[in-house]
Amino acid sequence: MERFDQFHDRDTRWPPDRRASVFSFRLFYRVHSFACYGMAGLDPQGFDKIISGKLGPSEMGEVTWTALRASRYLENPEAVRAVRDYVRSDASGQTVREMKKRAGVRSIKALFRGAGNVDLLWTEGVIELEPHRHLGGERWALFDNRETIKFPETVSDEELGTALLSELEVSRNGSYEGT
Repeated sequence: MERFDQFHDRDTRWPPDRRASVFSFRLFYRVHSFACYGMAGLDPQGFDKIISGKLGPSEMGEVTWTALRASRYLENPEAVRAVRDYVRSDASGQTVREMKKRAGVRSIKALFRGAGNVDLLWTEGVIELEPHRHLGGERWALFDNRETIKFPETVSDEELGTALLSELEVSRNGSYEGT
């Protein structure tokens, strides 16, 4: 079977997943959903909000669930193309400009200084938290040798939010063991 055929063969593909991402800045959070299609991209029809930096665990869990539920798994090539076109458009740049304005900074470097990022992956009834360390600018990488935090999809808003806020702090200060 050719490589191209393997990607489109339902029996050999990974199970459909949903993804969301939470960025923690000094004054606010940015929470957004992804459109997943083998890769993932910002979804023009999804959830993308800049919210108060003073959320408690329960509110953070609730917002995160909203983003995860808004995430879509795409199989239609036209929908995938629309997501790719959106990512290439200036919409992402506009969001970054809005965040810089809200943070009161002029540069990407200043915006992301002290920021944290955690991605959430929801596959087959399990939610996994993926904290990232900041590499500079808008670049992030998963921590090496990290312990995976997983929850069943029945997790409470409070428990999910508590773990997420903890992982955002780890991402912020880069103190995760194994780095």
